[in-house]
Amino acid sequence: MKTLQIRNIELGAGMPKIAVPLVAADSDGLKQALDALQGVSFDVVEFRVDFLKQAADADYVMAQTAAVREALPDVPLLFTFRRAEEGGSCPCSQEYYVSLLTRAAQSGLIDILDIELFAGDEALVRRLITEAQANGVAALLCNHDFHATPPKAEIAGRLKKMEALGADVCKIAVMPQSAADVAVLLDATQEVFQTASRPIVTMSMGKLGVISRLAGQTFGSALTFGAAAQASAPGQIHANDLRRILETLD
Repeated sequence: MKTLQIRNIELGAGMPKIAVPLVAADSDGLKQALDALQGVSFDVVEFRVDFLKQAADADYVMAQTAAVREALPDVPLLFTFRRAEEGGSCPCSQEYYVSLLTRAAQSGLIDILDIELFAGDEALVRRLITEAQANGVAALLCNHDFHATPPKAEIAGRLKKMEALGADVCKIAVMPQSAADVAVLLDATQEVFQTASRPIVTMSMGKLGVISRLAGQTFGSALTFGAAAQASAPGQIHANDLRRILETLD
């Protein structure tokens, strides 16, 4: 598998890298969230811009993104606007989604752009991937199922489709209803990892799926998400606890 260099980290090499979400409603909350990163061990920051109260205002979103970059000048920054259809906090039109992601890609502020596999047809998704890469931004193609765990073949198929579309990183998150569902996700992960040409990121959400956030090095997931303050998804544990466990398993 080819690794991916993003600033000071090599995604896909060694231990899974830790991403912490920045979750805030406004600029004051964002300052508090940034302050909460003090003393936290992480490799990547994910700015969840859909949590902003003014997430539908692109100028405001980009101003807050600039503030994050100013506060964290050397940290790999993942820009994420999670659509409501996949568990996000701000309903938006497809037109706004594409416009905002394009603007983020062109901003010079971010390192990784989160793009949803099902945000539109293949041509639209390819266009967003190309826009990111043309601006030196890694394209993270993703899919989230907050209700169930698809069959192993479906999980593997979606990850392989992301790879075929040209993503730099391929990510899927699913919701387990049983321990068997968690095993399905992990089995799909190791299967895809055997032939993947780029880093993959997988997780089984909720308390039931916590083990999947810890076992990336064994099964082939290159990035895991841990909370610094407010979690952005069910099942996230504190990043410092995550680091200790990953180092123990290394």
